[in-house]
Amino acid sequence: MQHAVLEREAIKASRAEALADALSGSRSAARGGAGTSAYEPGSGVAVFADEVIALSPYHPSWPARYRVEAEVLRVALAACTPHLEHVGSTAVPGLAAKPIVDILVGIERPADIDAHTGRLANFGYRAIGGSEYSERDQRFLVRTVRGVRTHHVHVVEHMNDSWHRLLLFRDVLRIDPQLAAEYEQLKRKLAAQFPTSRLGYTAGKSEFIKSVIGVTV
Repeated sequence: MQHAVLEREAIKASRAEALADALSGSRSAARGGAGTSAYEPGSGVAVFADEVIALSPYHPSWPARYRVEAEVLRVALAACTPHLEHVGSTAVPGLAAKPIVDILVGIERPADIDAHTGRLANFGYRAIGGSEYSERDQRFLVRTVRGVRTHHVHVVEHMNDSWHRLLLFRDVLRIDPQLAAEYEQLKRKLAAQFPTSRLGYTAGKSEFIKSVIGVTV
């Protein structure tokens, strides 16, 4: 019963956030002109490099927040025929995580997203540029609500190696609670070691991920 209530509240909150962002984005576009783009070239992961790493206990609303936003993205990216999956730590029941929902989007050509950044802005998304994405033929989008990041969207070629690696790591953690607990312990250690270094925190997880699936994600 409590889980159902939390899920309903999460859906209501996500819908309200999506509506607020759509209205805000539309007004911004109207002020900036029809050609306004949400793409920020050359910024890459450095945009969040100095943010404080804060882990939260697992929350049962995270899957609901994924489902609501996945429907928004299916509409926004309908022309690309997207395939969507909930990935990252918020997709693993019981696992502590940064409270940012990771969404994997698979399409035929990730670069096609570039033509839709203005439309995505109306739903609260902005594309983060950088060679770490373009050189791998990937794209990275961020949704922010009232200055707080709520969703990350990883756009890759559907069914390529990156797609399979992200799903494999998620699925292994889902079926092995002991391994998930070890991963959480590592993340807490890294968050304490690199409290304001996203790059250090992320790099510190690489060896663990490689030990689980053979390669880094």
